[in-house]
This record gives sequence, C-alpha cells and structure tokens, in this order.
Amino acid sequence: MSDKKNNKGIFCNHGPTLWQTNHSGVLANNRLAVKDVFAVKGERNSAGNPHWFKTAKPAQNTASSVNKLMTAGCNFIGFTHTDELAYSLEGNNIHYGAAQNPKLKGHACGGSSMGSAASVAANLADIGLGTDTGGSIRIPASYCGLYGIRPSHNVIEKEGLIPLAPPFDTIGWLTQSAELLSDVGNVLLPNQAINNVDTLVICEPLFELVDPTLQAPLKQLLEKTKPNFNHHIDFKLSKNSLLSELADTFRILQGRAIAKTHRDWLELPDQLSHFAPAIAARFKMALALTEQEEQEALKIQHEWQAIVAKNLNEHSCLFLPTTPTTAPKLGADTSALRMQIITLSAIAGLSGSAQVHLPLADLTNDHPYGFSLMMSHGNDKSLLACVKHLAAHFKQDIPA
Repeated sequence: MSDKKNNKGIFCNHGPTLWQTNHSGVLANNRLAVKDVFAVKGERNSAGNPHWFKTAKPAQNTASSVNKLMTAGCNFIGFTHTDELAYSLEGNNIHYGAAQNPKLKGHACGGSSMGSAASVAANLADIGLGTDTGGSIRIPASYCGLYGIRPSHNVIEKEGLIPLAPPFDTIGWLTQSAELLSDVGNVLLPNQAINNVDTLVICEPLFELVDPTLQAPLKQLLEKTKPNFNHHIDFKLSKNSLLSELADTFRILQGRAIAKTHRDWLELPDQLSHFAPAIAARFKMALALTEQEEQEALKIQHEWQAIVAKNLNEHSCLFLPTTPTTAPKLGADTSALRMQIITLSAIAGLSGSAQVHLPLADLTNDHPYGFSLMMSHGNDKSLLACVKHLAAHFKQDIPA
C-alpha cells in the first residue's frame, strides 16, 4: 500500500501488505487492518513498543481470528498502531505518534485500538480488528463514529494474541456499518441461537455519568430507540453507590491480571524505562497491588455479575452511554477522564457481557457520538441482529 508509511499513528511499517489467501469468501475483498498484537506467521509484533519489537521472535503461527478472516476472503492491508501493550484508552503512542481522528480534525481517536479505528474511519480499511480489555474497541468506536463490538468474554479464541489481562481481554472489531459488523461476527463468533430481543432495559443513573451537554442528546436517542422494543423496564440496582465502585474494582482486577501475566518481564532491569511515563506508572501500580485488594474487588465483581444476571436475559438488552464525552483534543490531559470512562466500560467488562457501540447521534457540533446496547454473556449474535435492525430503523428516519 503506497501510502502506508504516510499515515502517522495508523499503520505500522512492519508486517504484510495487500496479503490475501482467498479471493472468494463471505468477506471477499474487504480490506482488513489488524492491531499489532495479533500474530502473523513469520512476522514480529511491536505491541506498541519498540523494545518489545526488538526482542520479539517471529510468530510460528497466525492468530486463529486472523486466519478465519483471511479464509473468509479479507485483504490484509497492514498492522495498525496501538497504545503500548494496549494499556491505555488514549490513542497516543509516545514512540509512534497519535492518529488524528479522521472524523474530527485535531481530536483523538481513543485507544488502544487507535490505528484500527482510524484506518476504518478514514476509509483506508473496511474492517478494523482490535482488542478490548477495558474499552479499547468501544472508546475508539464512540470517538470515531464507528460501529464497534466487544464480544462476550472468551467466546472468541485468543490463540496468537499478545495478552494484557486475560480475564478481561476480548477480540473485537470496528466497521462503518452494522451490516458488516454482523457479517464479521458470523465469521468469528461460534454458533449461537439468535433470539428476538424485545425488551429494552434502562438504567437512569447512567445518564448522570456523562457530560451534562450530552445528557439531552442521549435521552433523545433513547426515545428514538424505544419504539423498536415491545417492553421497556428499569435496571434494578441494589444500591446506586455500586456504580461508583466499578472503575476501581476493574482497575484492581485488571492490574492484578496484568501483573500475573507480565510480572517476570516487567521486573527485568530497566524494563519500565522503555515505556512512556504514564504507562510505566500504570505498570508500577499493577505490580504493587495486593492479593487482599484483589479479593475485595472480586466481591464487588461477583455482586455486579449477580445484578446483571437478574436484569438481563436472552431477550433483553441494556441501553447505556459508551463514553462520558466526545473525542478529546489531541494532546489533551485525559488522566481525570480515564476513570470516568472505565466506570462505563466496566459495566460489560466485569460481567463478561457483549456490548456494541452504535454511532447514531446527530450532535449540532458534528462530533461523533452515539450509545451502546449490551446483552448478557453468550448472546452476541442476538445483539448483532438487534443492532442491525435498529441501525436500519434510524437510517429510515434520515431525510433523503
């Protein structure tokens, strides 16, 4: 691809380009951009860090998810940049740069699947393959005006994936349309019953977690969504304060998982000096977390899982904000925003649920925005079918 090296923060300089193994398949000729954490046989990954790339060995096999997409006819156009070891939601890599949001000049794409999101938003790719541990598909989808899915945890095989925190890592993807999002799901997801989703679950306290200027547009989206469901019910919380505990619970459990996965590597002499200061500080935090903190966090996670199980089933989905704000400006200090984002993203993360972002807002300032629908674990294909139907309904309401 001739312009591969000219898209700062989007495409990596290493890896295959215009690689296709099958020219006929259900995804024939769809351009595939792949986050640089997926193995491709004979290639090395950087995982967003030059030192990792320097010490990495060529992969012995291609990641199973990439293999499936290639068999379905995709055209692999390149590896895409990620935040370092995918441990950020910002979309700004100190080594490789930040991808500018193609839908909003001067603003960030979000991370850590920034390159995959930017490539699709800029129409350089049709499918952006990425990962979502703490929001790394959903946040870029919201900021860049894309459809994006974080599948149920562990429904897609993670063989050939560089892990961050295995108890929360998922393989997700981004597209410009609900139809293609669903088509990719038919390739990557296991066989699942597709149920009629006729109940919309609404949690009013979630609207208070977004910027005040976005609360009215979100409620308008909710009102436009409601007619597509036969039933509307309230999400029953045992205590509203539980929502405020989700972000720290996720931070602790994710951090402990990272430490268990990468401790030996992270504790090598001077290893953290190879990372951006903010990422290095995050790794130090993860390494310092205790088993007692983990046990306390697990209690809250189990409480949250029980609440989600009581409120959602195979015929219902939760309406929720994806992000508390639209895309911040490039280079803006987003340290305070991080925990606000995680409060929302941990709703699915801690429960292992499937979540899709729908970029259906029409803000007066033209910033991309939308909302999410979430279903309980294992209902990914039902959710994708529901999203496809809803997107078509919204499209019909747009004046010709």
